[in-house]
Amino acid sequence: MKSIWNVLNKTLVAEFYRQNAGFLFLIILFGFGFLRPEDHIALMRYVFASPFLLVLLWAIWGLYHLKTVWFVQQRLGLPSHSFLYNIVLINRFERWALLFLVQVSVWLPILMYAAFVGYYGWLFGQHTAVFCTIIFLIVMPLTALCVYEYRFFRPNPDRRFNTAVSYFNQQFTKPYYSFFLLHLFKVESVSFFLTKAFTVGITIGLCLLYPTDSYDQRLLSLGALLTGVAHASMLLNLYEFEHLQLPILHNLPLTHSHRLGQYTLLFMLLLLPETVVLLRYLPEELSYGYALQWWAFALSICSIIFGRFLQKHYNVDDLLRHSFYFFIVGFFAIMFRTPIVIITIGHFVIGIWLFVRFYYLGEYLVRD
Repeated sequence: MKSIWNVLNKTLVAEFYRQNAGFLFLIILFGFGFLRPEDHIALMRYVFASPFLLVLLWAIWGLYHLKTVWFVQQRLGLPSHSFLYNIVLINRFERWALLFLVQVSVWLPILMYAAFVGYYGWLFGQHTAVFCTIIFLIVMPLTALCVYEYRFFRPNPDRRFNTAVSYFNQQFTKPYYSFFLLHLFKVESVSFFLTKAFTVGITIGLCLLYPTDSYDQRLLSLGALLTGVAHASMLLNLYEFEHLQLPILHNLPLTHSHRLGQYTLLFMLLLLPETVVLLRYLPEELSYGYALQWWAFALSICSIIFGRFLQKHYNVDDLLRHSFYFFIVGFFAIMFRTPIVIITIGHFVIGIWLFVRFYYLGEYLVRD
């Protein structure tokens, strides 16, 4: 049983943390890096005292749960991982124990955070809420166990389109910028919605933070920086999607200005949820002119990150390291009161230069 666990740990658990290191880093940074310890504890006290906020917290954990289940199912669908289906040959209870251990292992960030907030919830006397949270944390991995068990005995699920989707694809011509969005909804839906939940949550939280104090716009500027960096993995998916699914794109008779316009429109659509939320919860001390600067700043970050991918195709490990460097440099630039208009113009200039210089020279690295 130990040897089987070693195989599952290396192929599923370790790979999950390797591929999602950047996403987990941003969550940890947001959860423990921006708020003071006393503010974070006070926030958890409000969460356990309010049934609505507690259910909302469970919903966020549920999204992470969907991400883990989707990742394991995706790995099981790879031809190189077909040998894992041999796990059905071992004893049922041992198989269940191994699969449950896999899910608990990828749930460790949630479990550690739940232990932290549950401790203070118990100290504040919210015993019922803590017990309900414990039950939730037990039930969710069990649901994943049922999904994995179902998949192992049905290795080739039916993936045919339904009639409505087929009719829509035949009757309506889709513009270029919709290709990647449809790809996100179909293939990367869990990662897409988790990223959006994270960035929208950051925007709302920063807009509502310290409502009685004099608001410092640098706080929202840091939120725009974090929002742009959080889209790095999505932009890497865009780069890989075009090379793997649309290799003919580079050979189409389109000008650089036309291509730039299409990419800009795509980035605007990707940032639409955060923009709408910002306009809805914009602090009274800030003007709509700053909201426009915030939007352009986040858009410029997407521009320079995608241009960098054209210059060099990163793997997941390099993406985490360079995203961290980019965030640190931007953090200090904002904290030293560098106008975001200047930073935005610099990003756009570099991004456009990278696009024009390397669009036809970018080399896609084939991964094992």
